[in-house]
This record gives sequence, structure tokens and C-alpha cells, in this order.
Amino acid sequence: MTLAELLISEPQREKGGETANERYDYQALWGLALIFKHHASGQDYALAFEFHDDILQMNSSSDPTLVKFYQVKTKDKGHWTLSDLTYRKLKKTPANADGCDAVEVEPVADSSAPKERLPSFIGRLFANYLAFPDHTESLHFASNLPCEFISETTAECTFSECDPKTFAKFLKKLKSEHPEATEENAKIIHYTRADLSLHDASTHLKGKLNEFVTEHLGSVMYNPDALYTTVVEECRSKSKYVGAIPSFGELIRRKSITRAHVEGWLDTVRSARAVPAWEAVSAGLALDGLELAKWSRLWAKYRALALDPGNEGVGRIRARIRSEILALSSEQLAMMDLISEISKRTLSFALSNMSPMDQSTLRVMALYEVYAYDPAGDVQEVDPQLEDSQA
Repeated sequence: MTLAELLISEPQREKGGETANERYDYQALWGLALIFKHHASGQDYALAFEFHDDILQMNSSSDPTLVKFYQVKTKDKGHWTLSDLTYRKLKKTPANADGCDAVEVEPVADSSAPKERLPSFIGRLFANYLAFPDHTESLHFASNLPCEFISETTAECTFSECDPKTFAKFLKKLKSEHPEATEENAKIIHYTRADLSLHDASTHLKGKLNEFVTEHLGSVMYNPDALYTTVVEECRSKSKYVGAIPSFGELIRRKSITRAHVEGWLDTVRSARAVPAWEAVSAGLALDGLELAKWSRLWAKYRALALDPGNEGVGRIRARIRSEILALSSEQLAMMDLISEISKRTLSFALSNMSPMDQSTLRVMALYEVYAYDPAGDVQEVDPQLEDSQA
């Protein structure tokens, strides 16, 4: 089987009730930070949320051959100890709840019979390697706090890099849970410091998003709040989806963020960069004073909407307007005639997809899209003197 087929066919483990919204939210936000870090590699990837483990990072969105597994845990203070990582809670099934899922309970002083235990953090992580031994690139225990036996300044390392006595204890605990573990395959288990604050993750991630955009597009004007809301909500929705995943295509669609997704986010910012300021656009419009003032307000409003790729209604109208621009590209119409013709052709469609909507709003939308339009599919740069000076 290919890795794509194995990921779908291999049953997922029970999660033991660890489904708190706060945990999901931090995982989704940190997953996005991980995407920002990896995107610069230039290689294809797909990052899946809450599938086999908290986060899966695959080396392809179509035909993966390698996968990294991340288990993301948070703590308010202190350090992770070896005991924390390898501790196994007792498993107990309620006597009056036949067929119910197992629940976690604290150990009780009863030595009359052996007790079944739940997996430890590290044991649960290592189970991914046992399920996918030929495709697991690495296993990561990721947290906002350090391990007490690893330097606090270390961002990432394998557990085998800690002192030999500690690693020997670590390996002994792992073997007691998974006898298949060896010193060699245990070397793929990493500690990863989650560089995202626990109690102010949103603010911290907004800063990372801005750094990411600047890194890939340079210093550009865009609506950071609209972009942040769009990308974060997309990650959250992927993390929280609990429906069936019958195929690898559904895994990508329902649970994953891919390189193509991220390029789409960047394209949104690139399109804003191509549109000149209203002052440059309005100079050539044949409008009376009141109508010109109205169009100015509508232009500012629509520019913000156009920078929000999560607005599906606006997205559909934009696509329809662009198709009409392409259809009319050989007509060599004057600007006002072109805007009027596009508006006439798209009014009925626009009314069904956006409210409120009127003729002036649609004409301003058409005007904006004419300036943003690039028939080659690549955004064209404009004279720096025409670039908008406002976000």
C-alpha cells in the first residue's frame, strides 16, 4: 500500500477524552505557525489536523511517502519530567456502561489483579511509528514548556541527544510499553519547543503571519485582520472536523492545509498590491461630484472585502466579473463603457450572491477588478506611485 492508502485504512486510536476546545485551538494555531516555518522550503506538503495524532506533516499533498507526527501538549508552568512523559494512567470501564469508551482514572491501591493501563504520551506517539514504520520520518513531542532534562534554550532535539543515563531510562520505559522499541528506532523521537505563547497565542500568531507575508512578498499593504481571520478559521475548521474520512482526497479536503492553500492566501495579498490608490483611479472617471464621492466610499469598502478570501459571496462575484473582463478584453472599450457593460452582464448574479447590492456598488467592484485583473494569471506590479498607502 502507498502511504496515502495506509493513512486511510489504518484505524485511529481512541483519544481518551482529551478533546478540550482550548487544546484543539492551541494545536490549530501552532500548526499554522509550523506551516509558516515549513513553507519556505519550496517543497509540496500537506499538514493534517487531528488525524492519527494532533498534527501530521506529509511531504506531498497528492502522493506522500514520508510523514512527521506531532503530539502537542501544553502546561501553564514548570517543566516536563521523564515521569510525566512516560506515566500511564489506569484504564477502567464502568460496570454499568457496557460498550462505552474507556475513561481515565487515577491509580487505586488494589493489587489483587493486574490493571490495564492507557498509553503514555511517548507511548502513544511511538505507536505511530509501529503503524507506519516504512514512512515515518520523525516523531515529535511538542510543547510550550521545556523538558527538565533538556536545555531550556533548545528549540528541537532528539531524546537520544540528552545525557546517556536519561536516555537509557527513557528507552527502558518505552520498551516496557512497546517491546518492539529499540535504541535505533527510538532515535527518531524528538522534543520540539512550540514557539507560541500559551495565553496570548492569537496576538503572537498575528505577528508571525505578518512576518510570513513580509518574508514572501516584501513590505506590502494589506488587511492583516481579514487575512488572519480567514487562515485561522480555516485551520480551526480542519481541526474540529469529525466526519468520516473515506479517502485520501477527503483527508486533504476536510482535515489538511496544503502548499496550494497557503499560496492562495498569499495570492490574496498579491492582488491587493496590484491595485492603485483611489486618487489615481478616480482622476479619469467621468462622474459628477456626488457620485464620485459615493464611489470613493464604495471603493474603500470593497477593497477591504476583496482582501477577505473567506467571503464566499464576494468571491463568486469576483470570479464572474473577471470572466466578463476576459470576454470583453478584445472590445477595446473606454473605461466607463467597459464598467457599464460588465455591470449589465453581472447584475442579476451579483444580486443573488451579495446583499445589499446596487448598480453603483457593482460598478465600483467591476472597476476594482479591472485594475486587479491579469490575463496571464500572474499579478502585475504597478507603478510605486500608484500603490495604495492605506491598509
